[in-house]
Amino acid sequence: MLDSDFLLDAMNGVHEKQVIIAGEMLGYIEKKETVRLHRKLWSTLLVAAIILSLLTGAAYAIGIFQMRHHVSQETYIATFGEMEVEWTGEYAFEFEGPEECPEVRFRITWSPSDDYWYPASWAVGQTKLVEGREIYNEEFGVYMPSCIVDIMYAPQFVDGGAMILLGFQPGEITKETWGEVEVYQFEAKATHAIDRDQTEFPTGNFVILFHPEEGWIIGVRGYDSMENMLGIARGLIVEPTSRTVHKKDFESKYDFCDIYVG
Repeated sequence: MLDSDFLLDAMNGVHEKQVIIAGEMLGYIEKKETVRLHRKLWSTLLVAAIILSLLTGAAYAIGIFQMRHHVSQETYIATFGEMEVEWTGEYAFEFEGPEECPEVRFRITWSPSDDYWYPASWAVGQTKLVEGREIYNEEFGVYMPSCIVDIMYAPQFVDGGAMILLGFQPGEITKETWGEVEVYQFEAKATHAIDRDQTEFPTGNFVILFHPEEGWIIGVRGYDSMENMLGIARGLIVEPTSRTVHKKDFESKYDFCDIYVG
């Protein structure tokens, strides 16, 4: 952040000709205009306007996203092509900010085992989705998703949308900061059954990584241990693709961050 003393020093050090050229380029003055203001006052006023213009543009270009989350029993309606879908969410993550952000991909650098991912090729190089092999739960006698990692973007959800937890009730949500990334960690109990006998799913583990300046959201969640979820999350390397994601790229302003398969 630039302080006032720095700005004043910069203004006093600007030559009058440079000020006039800059003013002409930005449209603040017309070419060959006769300037009768006191040189120091003119320089101060014009350079201040130029710096304000540049800082405003830079702030708009960077963009700052904000996220809030809360329990929700709201009924959501989304249109996919010609199909309209309605559901009731358990928990909602809502976002404010610009309608575009940089596109990113991630690389996996840590896994609980060498054959953890399926297919294994998805975890090599840049990707936007990777799924772990199913793990067998002896208590319930079923195979369950070990881990899913994928990317979503805040611009999809601005202006009334939401990233929704459907079929899961989260417990306490803790927040940490890893560098520039906000990290939300929680366990969530499934509210749906796994068979016709209405046997309940066990608790799932969730780690949500959110970059407030760049707008990407990476979910790491599954029925593997929280220790492994955190290990995978800490090992992710996120890299830009040089493309931009726009709100208009998404068919719906809603999406899910549940533990799914496929």
